[in-house]
Amino acid sequence: MNLSLVEFTERLIPISEFSQGKAGKIFSDVAENNSEYLVMKNNQPTAVIVSVKEYKMIQEKIKRLEALSEKIENMRMLKLAEGRLNDKTTSFEDFIKTEGFSEEELKALEESVEFE
Repeated sequence: MNLSLVEFTERLIPISEFSQGKAGKIFSDVAENNSEYLVMKNNQPTAVIVSVKEYKMIQEKIKRLEALSEKIENMRMLKLAEGRLNDKTTSFEDFIKTEGFSEEELKALEESVEFE
């Protein structure tokens, strides 16, 4: 929904309007015209009122975006894995020797660590 500044400010409603008997009018406008309102409390945005139809559309878009995001992440991980497929690998033993450790030192270190 693209609103002008004037239209946007008309959609800002102080929470006090609900106790002044204006809630029925606001909810009717939301239900009948698919309007949206931003509820202000202490001059701070606190809540948004949208129709059930709009809410369901938003939830569906979120689900689709999450599924798309997961697919993109899976493709990124697959590309990374494919890129590493032909990389030369190093055994653990060779790695610790290169780093200047022995298996005995690592075992001793492992035994000295306590988990809670």
